Amino acid sequence: MDPLKVPDQLPSLDHEVIVQLEEVHFAVEHVDTTPRSHEILTYHRIAKAEEIRERIQCASIAIVTQACITAESLGEAPYLYDDTRRPREFADLQLRKCIITPTAGTNHIDLDECKRRGIKVAKCPGSTSPAAAEHALSLYFAARRKTVMLHNDIRAVDENGENLWKRQHSIALKMQTANERPPCSIEEEVAGIIGHGHIGKRLETLCTALGMKVLIAERKNEAPDRNVVNELTARTPFGEVMKTATVLFICCTSNSGTQNLIDVAELSAMRPEAIIVNISRGGVLNTQEVVKALRERRISGVAADVFDQEPASTEEDSAFLAEDTKDLNLTFSPHVGYFSTKTMATMKDMVRERIKWFINGDFSKFEV
Repeated sequence: MDPLKVPDQLPSLDHEVIVQLEEVHFAVEHVDTTPRSHEILTYHRIAKAEEIRERIQCASIAIVTQACITAESLGEAPYLYDDTRRPREFADLQLRKCIITPTAGTNHIDLDECKRRGIKVAKCPGSTSPAAAEHALSLYFAARRKTVMLHNDIRAVDENGENLWKRQHSIALKMQTANERPPCSIEEEVAGIIGHGHIGKRLETLCTALGMKVLIAERKNEAPDRNVVNELTARTPFGEVMKTATVLFICCTSNSGTQNLIDVAELSAMRPEAIIVNISRGGVLNTQEVVKALRERRISGVAADVFDQEPASTEEDSAFLAEDTKDLNLTFSPHVGYFSTKTMATMKDMVRERIKWFINGDFSKFEV
């Protein structure tokens, strides 16, 4: 754990203290807080609530990527201000509190609690969409072609120096779908996209260009919104997408309405050749039921960049990581779908922009 850092000067009407909690994920340099001065305190990684609380108590601006901002981790933060000024100035100063996340989602930030405390919150929608969409496709190809399983079979050599390929001369049949058919080609794929934000729209473009048929799902259990502005793509009822898609891309926002979005009913409706690619958040899938569906050969594969608890390593973090799932067509990456040169540059630009919004008092674009 990084030692606690103390600012040279506490926040005031003339000075900002910017605390970055997770350099391991993201950090920004060279911000402009004109006409105020500023200093930046950066920590490599933060996980526990008490660590967060201690480190942001002196911040006027906190930058968080995955750290959970809750009533517990906030404590009384941000609250250490230079209160040597006149009471009126100090009262105004109390309003200047801000949390910025370089991500598109805010499921790790308790927005209601921030609103109650008068803390402004800003996110960066679209910052990761090009890389995340490409990563989703890479997971799709790996799951459809069972690349990881075949890789492991080739590397698994017995005491005679032989692997399954050498013993059987061909292991092509391992690529079969759950209904014992060869894998779908791109032209046969029906891509169902759950979530039509920045990432979903980019995925739609890429999947269409590859030759897939693309269905954009309506929201589950909601009537179609006929008043959507600038919506050029017709939407398909959620249940129909479940029944029709051969690959399901999940890239929706994580919130209370999308928890266990894919559950028993959805899995029962899916085609046996279907695979699921999740780049949203772990809680969007009922992982226990997904594993059961895979084991019973009701679907053909799952690829995920996200888990119920992160960082993930064992069954305690995700049912996907149980010891008895290693023979299933599961393909994972460790929540790195966002990572690219363009993404990191975009994130930095957007965070700098939001710092300026805050300095200038332009709160109209903030979440709260």
